[in-house]
Amino acid sequence: MPIIPFGSPKQSQFELGRQPYLESVENLNSTTAFGTLRSHHDMAELLFIEKGHGRLLLKDGSVQLRTDDLVMINSDVLHDFKVSTSFMAFTMHVSSLQLCGLTLGQLTKSAQPAVLHISQEGQHAFLRGLLREVKLFAAFNDDGPERAEIAARLVQALILTALKLAAEASSGSEDNASYNMGTRIKEYIDAHYLEDLKLPDIAEALHINLYYLSHTFKDLTGSSPMQYIIRRRIDEAQTLLLTTNMTITDIAMQCGYNNSNYFQSVFSNIVGMPPGKYRKTWSQ
Repeated sequence: MPIIPFGSPKQSQFELGRQPYLESVENLNSTTAFGTLRSHHDMAELLFIEKGHGRLLLKDGSVQLRTDDLVMINSDVLHDFKVSTSFMAFTMHVSSLQLCGLTLGQLTKSAQPAVLHISQEGQHAFLRGLLREVKLFAAFNDDGPERAEIAARLVQALILTALKLAAEASSGSEDNASYNMGTRIKEYIDAHYLEDLKLPDIAEALHINLYYLSHTFKDLTGSSPMQYIIRRRIDEAQTLLLTTNMTITDIAMQCGYNNSNYFQSVFSNIVGMPPGKYRKTWSQ
C-alpha cells in the first residue's frame, strides 16, 4: 500500500475537523443501466476508466473519455455516461468532502468535471496505487471505526494527489525553462500532427536533441510525443467519423495515415472497436 503522509500539512486543504467519507465504490461496465442524467447531492464522484472509452454526458454538452482517465465530478452536477462495449470502470462516491474555499461536495471551483489522464510514471504511478488500494479496500466487509479512518486517509491522499496533478497538467510552472520548452513542443505538435510528422522533424524545428525533446514533453504531459501524436490523430478521426460522410480511407489520409489498414489497427487498439463500428455505434 502506498505510504500516506498522516498529519501532512497538505491535510490543511481540508476544512479542520472534517474528513471525507467513502460512501461506496461501484464497478461499471457496458451492461450498467445508464440513460438518465443524475446527480449526487452533497457527494462528490471520482470515476476511473480501466478499459474502453465513452462520453460523459452533461446538461450542456459532453466530454470524451478514454482508458486511464480519472474524472472528478462535483456534487449536484447532472451527468450520465455513454460507453463502449469494452468499457470497465469504477466510481467512488465521497460525502462530507469539504475542501478549503469550496462548498460541500466540491472538488473544483468549476462546475465542469475535471479529467486527468493518468500515465504510468512518477506521481501518476502513485495515484494509480491509491486508486487500486481504494478499490481493494472497499471489497472488505468491515464497518468498524478503524476501517472508516483508513478509508478517509486513502480518500484524502487520492483527492489531494489528483488535484495536484490536474493543476500541474493545466498550468505548470511557467517560469520553468523545461515547462516552456515542453509547451513549445506541444504547440508545434498541435499545429502539425496531421502531417507526416516524425520526432527528428520536431527536434530540428525547435533546435533541440531527441533525448531532451522526449523527456521534456513527457514531464509536461505524462505521455511520449508519439503517444500524444497518435492520440490527437485518433481524436480527429473520431470527430470526422461522426461529423462527415468521408470514407474511412479518406479519414486515414486526412489524419496522417497513408495505410488505411494500419490506421484501422491503431484506431481499434485505442478506441476498442474498428472505425466503421464506431461510426455506426455513436452516430445513432
